[in-house]
Amino acid sequence: MKSISGIFFISMVVGALASFLVLYNYLNVYPERSAPSEGLYKTFSIDHDNIERTYDLYIPKNFKENSGAFFVLHGSYGRAKDMRIATGYDFEYLAEKKGFLVIYPQGYKNFWNDCRASADYAANQENIDDVGFLKKIIQEISSNYKVDQKKIIATGISNGGQMIYRLAYEVPELISVHAPLVATIPVNVNNECKKENKGVNILIFNGTKDPIAPYNGGQVELFGNTSRGIVQSSENTYAYWKSLSPAGKEAVSQYEDTDGDKSNGVIKKINAGKNVVALFTLINGGHIYASPNVEYSSFFGGNVRDISTAEEIFKIFEGLSD
Repeated sequence: MKSISGIFFISMVVGALASFLVLYNYLNVYPERSAPSEGLYKTFSIDHDNIERTYDLYIPKNFKENSGAFFVLHGSYGRAKDMRIATGYDFEYLAEKKGFLVIYPQGYKNFWNDCRASADYAANQENIDDVGFLKKIIQEISSNYKVDQKKIIATGISNGGQMIYRLAYEVPELISVHAPLVATIPVNVNNECKKENKGVNILIFNGTKDPIAPYNGGQVELFGNTSRGIVQSSENTYAYWKSLSPAGKEAVSQYEDTDGDKSNGVIKKINAGKNVVALFTLINGGHIYASPNVEYSSFFGGNVRDISTAEEIFKIFEGLSD
C-alpha cells in the first residue's frame, strides 16, 4: 500500500512538474543574445511614501555626464530584471553606443498604478504614487550621475505602457519622449488620470493580433481577468495625442522586410509638428516588444523582427535636437 502511495505521489509531482514546464515554455520569452559585459548592472533602493521601492540601473562603460536616461517599465506581474530579457538587452547595447543610463524601475507588488480605474491590482486599489516614485528616481540619478533631465525617455510594455500614458497625461514636461508599447488609452469612463491636455512627443507601438490588449480597442483580458476594462483603438489613441499638438506634416511608410517573414511587418504613421506623434502598427504582431533580438512564445500572439523598438525610439529622440 505504501509503495502504491509512493508511486502515486511521485506521479503527482512529475505531472505537476511537466505542467509547469509546458506552461513556462508557453509563456516564455527568449533573447537571442546575452547581456552586454562592458557595463555595470546594479539594484538600488529608494524610500517613497514610506514604502521601500527599488530600481535596477545599467551604467554603460562609456557613460557620459549630461547625457540622458532611458526608463523601461515592465508589464503586469513583471519584475525589473525581466525587462532586460523581454527587450533582448536592446537598451543596454544601445546605451553602450550612445552613453546614456538605462533604468528598470520595479512596480508596486509587480504592477503600476495606471489610468484604468477598474483595475484590481494593489497598485491601483491602494492608489500608489508611481508618478512621484519615478520623479524621485530622476532626481536621484540626476544628482548621482549628472543626467540631463531634459533628456529622459520612457517606454513600457502593457501595464508599463499604460503607466507611460499616465506620465503623458499628468506630467507632460517630465519626459522628453514617451513610448507606450502594446497599450492604448482607456475609454473615458474608466480613465481616472488627470489630463493636462498638453502635447507630448509620443510613439505608440501596437500589434494587430494582440490577444491581450486589442489593437482596435475593446476588452483587455489577461488570464481571464477583465478588471482592466475597455480601451480605445490604436487609431483613436494616436488621434487623441495628435489633436493636442499644432498640425504638422503626416507621413505613412512601410518598413522593408528584414526578417524574411512576409506574414508580418511594420507600418509607421508619423505626424511631426511641434511634437512628434507616431503610431507603429506591428502587422500580425502580438503582445510583444518588436526586435530581431528576442522571440516571444506563441502565447503572446506573434513576433515582429523588422525593427528594433529601442533604436526606433532613440532615432526620433535624436531627431528632436537636429
